[in-house]
Amino acid sequence: MASPQTEKGYIRIANELWNEILRRDFSKRQQNLILFIWRLSYGTGQKDCVIDKFKHLELAGLYKSDVKKELKFLRDCSVLNWEEETMIFSINKDYKLWQITPNKNWDSDRFNDLIHLNLSRKKVSKTLTNDDKKVSNSLTPKNVKVSKTLTNRVKQVSKILTLKLVKYQLAPDSKSIVITNPASLKTLLKTLKIKDIKECSSIARDADFKEVVHYYESNLMSKGLTINEAVRDHIVQYFDEFGKELFLAAMKIAASQEKTGIRFVGGILNNWRKAGVKTLDDARLFEKQFKNSRYQNQRNYNTGTSKKDIVPDWYKKHKEEGQAQQANQEPSAEEKERLAREADELLAEYLKDREERLNN
Repeated sequence: MASPQTEKGYIRIANELWNEILRRDFSKRQQNLILFIWRLSYGTGQKDCVIDKFKHLELAGLYKSDVKKELKFLRDCSVLNWEEETMIFSINKDYKLWQITPNKNWDSDRFNDLIHLNLSRKKVSKTLTNDDKKVSNSLTPKNVKVSKTLTNRVKQVSKILTLKLVKYQLAPDSKSIVITNPASLKTLLKTLKIKDIKECSSIARDADFKEVVHYYESNLMSKGLTINEAVRDHIVQYFDEFGKELFLAAMKIAASQEKTGIRFVGGILNNWRKAGVKTLDDARLFEKQFKNSRYQNQRNYNTGTSKKDIVPDWYKKHKEEGQAQQANQEPSAEEKERLAREADELLAEYLKDREERLNN
């Protein structure tokens, strides 16, 4: 029977940090990374830890391909401190700098009520002395009154600050910190501006991602189902690569054809990648050409048009030259076979290339 005890070791983490981990919208992999680093740092009595190889982070339940991506994300969001040269990791305790949005279900008032409810369950000892003695009704002897002053009763409380309090005040000759160098002030303002831009862009990106996820859940999933970890990874990958607009456009095409799941959307996006699609206009042009090629293929099928009807002119010319040469001079059997083989190879290569272009 397991019996964990604090005497064998424990981790001291402020409740404020635990609250922030619960309040922020971390993914399961990101939470595992944070807890893993805390165990190796705070759990060993240190502020940071060394993880010399990325593969060790697989112990936290991450795939090898996701380790660097999640580390860079947490570092960019000011959650993780990571020195790449020394492979030293630590969690930034200044959670006010974390650029992770709160989870949509968080309610601080309800959480504080739960804290209060559980604190009230804590049992208080009914006695301050041994069991064989009665509880004292007062904390001091009955004949002694509590002093109303912080000094001895023979001394009056001074109305002015004493020397003991001088150390809490600024020294008279101390100078306030003033930025006198305009270049330094300009750099400071620029840094603050960049920080504000990053915070705004992070908020906007989170809103765009939530919009993409909401559309997928509403249009490409059966009712009652939820997005699993594998599908979420694909959504994150496509969102990062193609952006909100192109990703939404691909999902709308899938929804219009009554397709479900991420696989069909991924097929559309892969075709766009191969064709060099970068904007919505590129995507519209590609889909228009794709529909036209499918229509032409269907028309050829319906009219009975075969590959023989689309033989290129250069093949016909090559065949005519061979026939003329044969009329002037009868070639050998080997020469005939060589010419026929070359012509068939050229035609096969042409048809294969044409089919690939139509399919793409």
